[in-house]
Amino acid sequence: MKKIMELGRRSFMKGVGLSALATAAGSTGANALGQSGGMSGGKGYDFDEVFVRQNSRKWIAAYNAYGKDNIDVAMGTADLDFKELPQVVEAMKQRAEYENYGYEPTPDSFYQSIIDWNRERYGQEVKKEWIRTSSALKPGMVSSMRGLNPYKGKVILLTPTYSGFRGAINKAGMRVEMSPMKRVNNRWTFDLEDLKNRLDYETKCVVLCNPNNPSGEFWSAEEMMGLGDVCIDHGATVLSDEIHCDFPNKGVKFIPYASLGEKYANTSITYRSPSKTFGQACLRVAYFFTQNEDLMNATMIGGGHEEGVNTFGVLAAETAFREGAQWIDDLNVYMNERFDYIVDYVNRPGEMPGVEFQKPDGLYLAWFDCNGLKEKVARPEQVRALHDKWRDEGNHRRVTPEMCMQEWIARNARIHLQPGSSYGIGAEGFMRMNIGVPHALLKKALDNWNAALKSLG
Repeated sequence: MKKIMELGRRSFMKGVGLSALATAAGSTGANALGQSGGMSGGKGYDFDEVFVRQNSRKWIAAYNAYGKDNIDVAMGTADLDFKELPQVVEAMKQRAEYENYGYEPTPDSFYQSIIDWNRERYGQEVKKEWIRTSSALKPGMVSSMRGLNPYKGKVILLTPTYSGFRGAINKAGMRVEMSPMKRVNNRWTFDLEDLKNRLDYETKCVVLCNPNNPSGEFWSAEEMMGLGDVCIDHGATVLSDEIHCDFPNKGVKFIPYASLGEKYANTSITYRSPSKTFGQACLRVAYFFTQNEDLMNATMIGGGHEEGVNTFGVLAAETAFREGAQWIDDLNVYMNERFDYIVDYVNRPGEMPGVEFQKPDGLYLAWFDCNGLKEKVARPEQVRALHDKWRDEGNHRRVTPEMCMQEWIARNARIHLQPGSSYGIGAEGFMRMNIGVPHALLKKALDNWNAALKSLG
């Protein structure tokens, strides 16, 4: 570590990614990188290892709600339960040995790693001057909403979509407007006529979740161009959340919204982060970009955005972008196999009664149609009973049938899922499961749920 002590902080930040790789690799190849000789993950990274997370919000929330002894698998928050990319861990250890944590500039090499990642994976050219940083995705979006929308105006969500958007809109001081999507051949797609009817002088922002959380659609160019044309015609900016873009299933291609053509790039802002891709949410690094200087000024000046990322997060992100391509490719192989496993499990004759599942285009989130279960455990009188129970316990909140299913599943199957009602209009009867867990935990969850469903008769 003496060598690192002798480096200037700036040169250390520029060079630590490559030095971490060399140090981690040593002379023993894959094993020195923390890789396994096992078959999981395609190329050697062992995603089957059950990794106990001591301080996971996903697990702690489930334990707090139902008791640690009553939950076998927490599958709510979209957060990976795998060990971090080994090169990132090694780089962080080395940086911790440098005994100063004062103010530091964000190095050019960080921006270059973003540029290279987008060019190499998606053929998308992003210039450094277009990029701004943020501690997470939502703060950047909040600033854009404030800067672009009229005072207390509306922001349109294409539902079902990520539940956190509503909180961001409220924080921006705006109103939520939902445009329910259509479900065609078991796939959600935009209802452009409905969207047209909702766009007015009070609405200058439409949030696109690309790919869509929770249902897993990777939007086609035709779908997004149709959406973009409507927004352009009505003077609305597309805010494209692409945080899950690195998780396509086999045979699926991610298309960045801003890559559709000049007019779409010039009327949109894209938001991304390594937090989902590499499991780095607590490191607080995200970025957004647009080639339109007016849109960026509206976000930075009108919206009052303050850039803020920490040294360890920048180092982790840059190292992952430079050295993590194989890791995420292997993880996508693993996730694709897990989705195939779920499809096979749910569709076996006699198994998972009341639940249906169709393989999505990607993500590590499974979107279950539980309308059959809803008819058994979330009838109006059962929803009312849960409401009264919570009220008597001092928990005064709205109760939906999906929340009633969440409660029943947790109590009877010992797994914690997200209720579909969190994702807006159109998600009635659905439940979301985070399958970014080792296979043993996924199997445990499905076995538990299957047994509970069969107990209903």
